Amino acid sequence: MVGSTSSTFLVIVLASSSQSQIDTAKSGLNDYGIPFELLLVPNGNVTLPPLNSSVTSGNYGGIVILSELSYSYVDTTGATIWTSALSTDQWNVLFNYQISFGVRMVRLGAFPSNSGEQDSGTQSLGGCCNSNVENFMTIHDTSQFPTAGLVQDASMSAMNLWHNPAEITGSSYTTSFASFLLNANLPAITVAGVINNFPTGRQQMVFFITLGTDWSVTSNILTHAWIHWATRGLYAGYRRAMLNTQVDDMFLTTKLWTSPDPAGNYRVVPSDLEGHIPWMASINSRLPAGSNYTIEIGHNGNGNIGLCNCCILPCLNTTYIHPRAEIDTSPNGATVFPVSEQEKRNSETCPAGVVNYYAPPETPLEYVKPPGTGTDLWPSRLAQNTTYPYTLSCISSDPLGQWFMNNTNRDNFLHLSHTFTHEEENNATYSDVLREITWNQKWADQIGLSSAKAWSSRGIIPPAITGLHNADALRAWSENGIVNVVGDNTRPVLRNTINDHWPLNTTVADNGWSGIQITPRWSTRIYYNCDLPDCDVQQWLSMYPGTTGDITTLLGLEQSTNVNNLITLHHDPFMFHQANLRKAGANLTTVNGTPGNFSLLQMWVETIVAEYAQLVTWPLITLKHDDQRMTRDLCNYTMLYNMDYTRKVITGITVTAPNNLCDAPIPVAVPGSLWNSLGYRTEQIGSDPLTVWVQLKGSPVSLQLDKPVSW
Repeated sequence: MVGSTSSTFLVIVLASSSQSQIDTAKSGLNDYGIPFELLLVPNGNVTLPPLNSSVTSGNYGGIVILSELSYSYVDTTGATIWTSALSTDQWNVLFNYQISFGVRMVRLGAFPSNSGEQDSGTQSLGGCCNSNVENFMTIHDTSQFPTAGLVQDASMSAMNLWHNPAEITGSSYTTSFASFLLNANLPAITVAGVINNFPTGRQQMVFFITLGTDWSVTSNILTHAWIHWATRGLYAGYRRAMLNTQVDDMFLTTKLWTSPDPAGNYRVVPSDLEGHIPWMASINSRLPAGSNYTIEIGHNGNGNIGLCNCCILPCLNTTYIHPRAEIDTSPNGATVFPVSEQEKRNSETCPAGVVNYYAPPETPLEYVKPPGTGTDLWPSRLAQNTTYPYTLSCISSDPLGQWFMNNTNRDNFLHLSHTFTHEEENNATYSDVLREITWNQKWADQIGLSSAKAWSSRGIIPPAITGLHNADALRAWSENGIVNVVGDNTRPVLRNTINDHWPLNTTVADNGWSGIQITPRWSTRIYYNCDLPDCDVQQWLSMYPGTTGDITTLLGLEQSTNVNNLITLHHDPFMFHQANLRKAGANLTTVNGTPGNFSLLQMWVETIVAEYAQLVTWPLITLKHDDQRMTRDLCNYTMLYNMDYTRKVITGITVTAPNNLCDAPIPVAVPGSLWNSLGYRTEQIGSDPLTVWVQLKGSPVSLQLDKPVSW
């Protein structure tokens, strides 16, 4: 007897659950893009959805239960008891469906029990632990979910995750896969999770720990375990971890928060960049097989013109007057910098001069500029010249420019535009932004960046993430081929509120102009105006009074937050700046027990990837943001398991969607190989399972497995 079962998950949670609890039950499925339905169970009667449409057609491929669906009741004696909101008959409906259709159940935050509907073949050894009390745990057996790619026996923190250590009582149908390790409360290793194979053929995975996937790396590692166990590694969705460190402000000079250098500024020198090239190779050699981490750089061409003295971030409300420029009158008595002999020589090489202007006060962060308003900041001598004026000899006078003009040097990095001068664009005019975009494009062509192996011609990093509510700026970007920009995840208005894995697309109503994709981007505690650890730590401590610690403390905080971002499959890049690449003059610093002449960016990456590699075997790669994730999600695709109920095996899959049309290919992960990929693109990196990218063009697509998957 053959048929099919939908791979869609049924996620059942209490209606009284917090949003965080609800997210914990479903967030992992959303991270992968695996379809699911959410059923909220009130304190009372609930009707289960139809689990199957015929004896050979199941509607759900997995069932997730949160906290045993238990509510507290007060009995006739006044005692508080916990009882499931589902009746015994309803539990039996779920159990019988599992048996008939080979569907697995996952129970999160369960209490150990060896009887009734909650039977997991275990009994409780007491609860643990109080707030901020550490208790480490491990997954000691990954054999039942090998495609999860988890490092067996990796030590993980269970701090602030309430758990109920258990012991096994039903050994004939119960196998432990996760353990709580010893601490002051637990004198012996105890059971943290089990897999039950009941004599009836029903299977379930049970966790005796509450999870918090919004903050806990451990919770997300356990989530990957249950997803791969429940799906048997066969699902419509995508698991790919990406690390993209974007370095802004290349070619500019940064005014530092604090510095032993009397000038107080820093601009990257070629030796800084050269030191990162073998280091990237070293990182990739220490990451799981198939990894390809590469630094991405955002460039500002104006900083390359004549080694300009005024290309300093932040501008200090001053105007630098180039020897060939007219004298501009600026507010508040702008300072005129003295002209050095080097700058006199530069003026002969670059007669057009650098672009200098008075920097007005910053606008509010989410300022909405009325279209057509604002004042041009670019000097009138250049505003009248709409043609990019610089010669090759001009840009070649800068040693940093010379370094990037070497193709071998250049192609060790990824590249994109950060605009020409870094003029903030919240209140910028169309005229200024037009030149900011087009001049940097011309400069990138001239210096050779646009010919690099990896140049993002359709994307920019907006200066200081500004201009995203400025219709004039967005129009100038759009008219010059810019459709992808990065945002700032600390600003909720720049994030997609429907799905945090989706970018935000601008609209006329919200942004003044439609059609620009805002890719989310993470900030870090590595600050733009710091070049060395002492500077970064001092700024961090000043921002958070009462905080104590050193660079190791700071990096530990970064690790706990950002490893979680990688493990949850967020592809958002991380924000860094050119001063963070400083290696010249840096003292020896010990990171992960190894002393070295590290830049701040290197310290951060070393800290993050060391923890990552201890937890998972997935390759870590650097690519542009997946701008098709939202497109394919909105297709509402699903996948059917093609079943042989007699043999109790899955023989293949069928991918469908409403109207069977989707503008983006749909990824399907396969635990082995396919009999025939039908010409669709396949992908397999390192030790990761095979992924096939299915195109829906009007009909369902069926693929046969090379080897059937047993129930």
